[in-house]
Amino acid sequence: MPTSTNQPSGYIARQTVHVAIYEHAHGMDVRVFTDPEQAASWRTRIAREWWNDAFDAAPPPPDEIGSEYFERMADHGEYFSTMTCRIECGDPDPTDLANPAPETEDGGAS
Repeated sequence: MPTSTNQPSGYIARQTVHVAIYEHAHGMDVRVFTDPEQAASWRTRIAREWWNDAFDAAPPPPDEIGSEYFERMADHGEYFSTMTCRIECGDPDPTDLANPAPETEDGGAS
């Protein structure tokens, strides 16, 4: 059964997402999740997959392995970070210097 959102015509709900960045020797992997626990789960999966290649010690419990792995691997240039962002919809504000209008193919602002 459809429900009414009581929003004006043309209303676009902005969604919050969680951007996870995994930096490693071969580059960077970026994933976007709708839930922060999904990003944390990805960090845990990475740590489980690579723990035995990096360390001789037994891995810590699942709720600690992600933070422990990346804390130890920071000296080797391997990092995991997350940030919360909002999906922006519509045309950018031309007065917002942090988010300029996209450039056209000829190099000018559109």
